[in-house]
Amino acid sequence: MADKPVNPPVELTRSEAEIILQQWLGQAVRCRGLRPLTGGCVNTVIEVHFDHPLSPVVFKMAHGPGFGEGEHAILDFYRKNTRFPVPEPYFYDTSASELPYSYLIMQRLPGENMGSASRWMNSSDRLQVERQIAEAVAELHTYTRERFGGFREQGSDLPWGEQFQRSVLREYRRAEATGLLSSETQRKVLRLIEQIPRVLEAPAKPTLVHGDIWATNIMIDHTQQGAMLSGFLDARGFYAHPEFELAYLEIWHTVGPIFFEVYTQTHPLMERYEVRRLFYWLNTLLIHVHYFKEQYYVSATENLTKQLAKMFL
Repeated sequence: MADKPVNPPVELTRSEAEIILQQWLGQAVRCRGLRPLTGGCVNTVIEVHFDHPLSPVVFKMAHGPGFGEGEHAILDFYRKNTRFPVPEPYFYDTSASELPYSYLIMQRLPGENMGSASRWMNSSDRLQVERQIAEAVAELHTYTRERFGGFREQGSDLPWGEQFQRSVLREYRRAEATGLLSSETQRKVLRLIEQIPRVLEAPAKPTLVHGDIWATNIMIDHTQQGAMLSGFLDARGFYAHPEFELAYLEIWHTVGPIFFEVYTQTHPLMERYEVRRLFYWLNTLLIHVHYFKEQYYVSATENLTKQLAKMFL
């Protein structure tokens, strides 16, 4: 389902876009057009056409200062250290000094997001794209290090289960604060969180993941050879258990059997993954309750909690 934006959108004008373009390029250029892009649930995403060989580009924007540097660094890290296809980051400004926005300017990947592309993709296109996604994710998951955590952080020596337990507890507190979860669900979630270190004990090296792969963050190009993967958006830049990524790919039905057929040729699934993924799904649903406060996510959280409670409580 489509999520409503968390923050009010930036209403950028052409003259404001030209100020930003001049700040980036060091020369005045004419903005030829602005087109809001779908999928920006937190920040505003705009396709910008202008008189320059790099046109069009994407502006990712937020009200006020502070945004831009972190995502620029993440994209730069993937492009310099992996073969995982993400947009090239061009420029950012966190200051909101000339305009009341902070922003990131990045490459406009060919095509459209997979959610939009689904209107023209046939079954053959779907299988082809799913194989390409699996190959890209399998290659990404070959990059490992010794500690879990963000790519710019030293990381922690804590076992993955304990780290993830802390994360789920944090997300639970945020979801709890919305007042949307029933008291019964709250009690059960807290007891389930206690089980996480024991359940998520499957060993794995800290693995570089994307962290947010779903249809809106996958770009698909319509070519003469059919649907082709052109890249991924909104990568998070951290090292986690690879099952964290796999579970997220499944919760929104982003991929199916073909993905796992290809992926497991390189990375076989560990026994009882289908059980452990439920705890990752719980974390994801709690995040969505907090951010979007919609009954769909509340109901999904309560149903999953009941399922897990029957298994573990």
